[in-house]
Amino acid sequence: MKETPTQTRVRFAGSWALRHLAASAAVACLAAIVVFGWWYGTPWRQLLGVGSIFGLIVAVDVVAGPLLTAVLASPRKSRRERWIDLTLIASIQVGALAYGMWSVYAARPVILAFEVDRFVVITANEVQLEQLPEALPQFQALSLAGPQFVSLRKARSSDEFLQSIEQSIQGTTQAMRPGWWLPFSDAIPAILKRAEPVQTLMDRRPADRAKLEKAVGQSGYSLASLRYLPLTSSKADDWVALISEVGTIVGYAQVNAFD
Repeated sequence: MKETPTQTRVRFAGSWALRHLAASAAVACLAAIVVFGWWYGTPWRQLLGVGSIFGLIVAVDVVAGPLLTAVLASPRKSRRERWIDLTLIASIQVGALAYGMWSVYAARPVILAFEVDRFVVITANEVQLEQLPEALPQFQALSLAGPQFVSLRKARSSDEFLQSIEQSIQGTTQAMRPGWWLPFSDAIPAILKRAEPVQTLMDRRPADRAKLEKAVGQSGYSLASLRYLPLTSSKADDWVALISEVGTIVGYAQVNAFD
């Protein structure tokens, strides 16, 4: 039976749309490798909630391109017209994906700071970039592969202390100010003083025992040797960092440590 013009059009458009879908999916996979394998390792992707945001960006991009191709592709068009259509569609896709990737890149974790009694994750768009020249040389370039660990210095004067409090009230904490960053090793004595045994948290949160046991097992350390401190970000405050006897972070668990 001879195909009708409509059947021919549908088969032709479907073939082009499937090829476009395959190409879009390949690009999306490469983007996912960059995002989750480079900018957002574990646990940052969960702590900052980037998975759902990136998934939405990719879903819209991957679906929209092939769908537009299916609508515009026609065997009646010349080769030149088809390539013009594809170029315009690809340009829209690239622009949307580039905007999405830039948004994810700008919100990547770059600093993990010890702040009084907890660890705080700071993203690139939270850092006061104009103050980067004030940072120590090793902190003047923001990380592309997970956060750099830092401690925070104390105020140098009573005026600076009052200004710091005012800025924190306005939403700009010390951890967001590069001029306050110091090597992480400087904070180890305070970390060990503030941290509590993981066993204590297990006793307080029996419903989260399985999560903590899993994190302890993955750390390679014994339960008796591990302590914890809360781990927070602007997106979440229900994580903890596991700390070894020498003050290094050796694991993470999604458990709320606040009463």
